[in-house]
Amino acid sequence: MATLDQKSPNVLLQNLCCKITGKSEADVAHQFQYAVRVIGSNYAPTIERDEFLVSEKIKKELLKQRREADAALFSELHRKLQTQGVLKHRWSILYILLSLCEDPRKPSNRVCSYGALLAQALPRDVHSTPFYYARPQSLPLSYPERSATAHNSSMATSGISSMGAFSINGPGPTPPSLPGPQAVGESMRGSRLAWTLPVSSSLSGAAAAPRPPSGPSSSPAPKLPQRQRRDGDGSGESEIGEAALVRDILYVFQGIDGKFIKMCSSENCYKIDSKVPLCKSLRDTSSRLAELGWLHNKIRKYTDSHSLDRAFGLVGQSFCAALHQELKEYYRLLSVLHAQLQVEDDQGVNMSVDNSLTLKRLLVWTYDPKVRLKTLAALVDYCQGRKGGELASAVHAYEKTGDPHMRALIQHILGLVSHPILNFLYRWIYDGELEDTYHEFFVASDPTVKTDRLWHDKYSLRKSMIPSFITMDQARKVLLIGKSINFLHQVCHDRTPPGKIMPASKSTDSPKDAAVLFTDLEGAFQSKIDAAYFETSKYLLDVLNKNYQLLEHLQAMRRYLLLGQGDFIRHLMDLLKFLLETLVGTSSVWIIM
Repeated sequence: MATLDQKSPNVLLQNLCCKITGKSEADVAHQFQYAVRVIGSNYAPTIERDEFLVSEKIKKELLKQRREADAALFSELHRKLQTQGVLKHRWSILYILLSLCEDPRKPSNRVCSYGALLAQALPRDVHSTPFYYARPQSLPLSYPERSATAHNSSMATSGISSMGAFSINGPGPTPPSLPGPQAVGESMRGSRLAWTLPVSSSLSGAAAAPRPPSGPSSSPAPKLPQRQRRDGDGSGESEIGEAALVRDILYVFQGIDGKFIKMCSSENCYKIDSKVPLCKSLRDTSSRLAELGWLHNKIRKYTDSHSLDRAFGLVGQSFCAALHQELKEYYRLLSVLHAQLQVEDDQGVNMSVDNSLTLKRLLVWTYDPKVRLKTLAALVDYCQGRKGGELASAVHAYEKTGDPHMRALIQHILGLVSHPILNFLYRWIYDGELEDTYHEFFVASDPTVKTDRLWHDKYSLRKSMIPSFITMDQARKVLLIGKSINFLHQVCHDRTPPGKIMPASKSTDSPKDAAVLFTDLEGAFQSKIDAAYFETSKYLLDVLNKNYQLLEHLQAMRRYLLLGQGDFIRHLMDLLKFLLETLVGTSSVWIIM
């Protein structure tokens, strides 16, 4: 070795092995050969490189320590660091900070832990992946994926962990042979799983076993307790844990079958398989919660089947939009629950049981959403096969409830549903236009009727489409207003713009305006109808009087019928002259005889 360059990698690596083990160059041949194999391999990092995730975890750690000012300062400094581009591997620096912050089991003397360094497996890129002595609990590894990788690749794990852990005072016996990759993978898995143990247990055992496992021949890693909060799925226990049910329930809330709770087509409900070992209380609670998923599916099925149906009309589309809004609020709740579940996964065993997500807490948190979804599901059933004004009447019928929250919900939906109807109404009474492609408005038009029968036959009321919040008198006035405008345009050939006939009222800018207007049927809405009716009728009479002398024609008819002039009686006597003369002659003959 003296002939080699003292700065060559081989010499430096051998010196490192001698330094770690405390042996001479001749005695570290096995360790040196294995170190060369390790360095020459390509290892994936043991955690995902996500700068954003690590920075968020640092801020969470500061917030848990009630250091809000430090968390805000850290966010500002991290933002400046990202904009400057001074560091190429910011993730590595952040991870070092997180490791130093979160690991309470880190020994004060770092010199005695050189064996743990090689047991952690060398990273793929030493410049971007920092050295750490202990993997923080808040960044868990996916052990099944790691074990599968270790099984498929002979170089997946280090294998150094199978060797004896060396202290600074001297080495243990040199292993006669190096372990195979599968044994190394099992050893590494045991050392990593040890971090999932509670802090108290690992601290109590630190004095007895401060080093990683010594290899396949060493005693197996202690069996981990079943983490019923998050990891357990019930496969290894007589009954499945509540944590697995919580995860299933969150999927069922979205209408997705879970592992244990699935949709039963024959009974049309979500049920837990009878073969699943589960106590009665958890089974009953899960069934109650699963009803929320059934309600969600019922509403979602209605919206999906009608959203793209053009024949459903504008009123129906507005109803679907209102249902979508309510489902959106429901999805927000689910996202909060999923976030809570993610927080528990991040904190792992450090998560307090009092703050964890349980079935009973889900029952409380989903009570109000369940009541809303029940109301919407009943409304969907009642509105099946309805459209236009008939659909608006069905929604209005559900407004008569004593629950103020449900009444507010129905009023919100009614505002969205009645908005197209109010637009139809305004176009009809102010412009005389009837743009009702899908026959949703309560005024119907017959295009086959000619102009001479326009007033009598062309326009009529479609009584089934009159909303229940509009009276029959109001509907008749609405019909007459639009009919008068069309009579002026088509029969009288009056080209006066509709805005000149009467000042057009501002149409509803939002569904909220429509809801407010229709809730005051005897006030604002009635005044609008009366004003439009008065102005339109007045203008129509003015046109008939000025342009067509309607009053003169009526006066002439009156004088003619009431004998105001002699034309009628004179014409009558001329017609009766021959008959009267004939009757007089016949009477004279009878007298003589």
